[in-house]
Amino acid sequence: MSSVYFIDFFKQDFVIRIATICLAVLVGYLLAKTTGRAIQKALAHRLDAHQVELFRRISFYSILILSVLTGLNEAGINLSVLVGAAGVASVAIGFASQTTMSNLISGVFMLLERPFVVGDTIKVGQTVGEVNSLGLLSTLLRTPENMMVRIPNETLMKSEITNVTRYPLRRLELVVGISYSADISAVQKALVECLSALAIIRKSPAPEFAFKSFSDSAMQVSIGFWVERERSVEALTLAADGIKKSLEAASIKMPLPQRSLHFAEDQRLKVEVFS
Repeated sequence: MSSVYFIDFFKQDFVIRIATICLAVLVGYLLAKTTGRAIQKALAHRLDAHQVELFRRISFYSILILSVLTGLNEAGINLSVLVGAAGVASVAIGFASQTTMSNLISGVFMLLERPFVVGDTIKVGQTVGEVNSLGLLSTLLRTPENMMVRIPNETLMKSEITNVTRYPLRRLELVVGISYSADISAVQKALVECLSALAIIRKSPAPEFAFKSFSDSAMQVSIGFWVERERSVEALTLAADGIKKSLEAASIKMPLPQRSLHFAEDQRLKVEVFS
């Protein structure tokens, strides 16, 4: 008697509907996973990791949603009622999650525009850090102090972004103060020859010398040069050391700040000498 009741129970209409929906969800999930992996393999060599992940997610959720809707339709559930309810709910959710939707849309545009990728070092406002991940809602940066900074994608879209590591070469510049008694052409020759002799500095483009300004205690000149991005810190140290030695060898002084004091003719200055 109990076995007959058990079979009749599973013949009931609502149980069949539930089984149909569950089967549709299972098949849709497996199909979505398979399609996502196929898209990931197909686009892996054409797009970067974030764009591939974006298309994989879009395909996965699209197939899954279609499978669920198909299962509901096959189970005899009126989808028009669900669509109406979803419309009312979406309006309420939209007002409550405007910031989330703005970050989501900004994240999609950032993934498509690609102003930076994972591994790049960027500057946003006063924050500088390496991009660890670019999500649909926010971007995670790791600062030089090894701290994590989360920046909403909406903020990135509205901010000026400087990609520090986008290009392989970097132009550096050193400003040097020289004495007013120095010959500028001799200074130019000494600086250009010094930097041209350093192997770490690229010969093309060649180092560029320029006069900057007349300051209070010295004439300001600059020398610009190009190096590989990864060796910029090392190049600055070697260039500064070489410039100092070259100017000393040419007897060109780099004066310290000086001040002149003038006294009126009838004003006396008291001087005390201590042993």
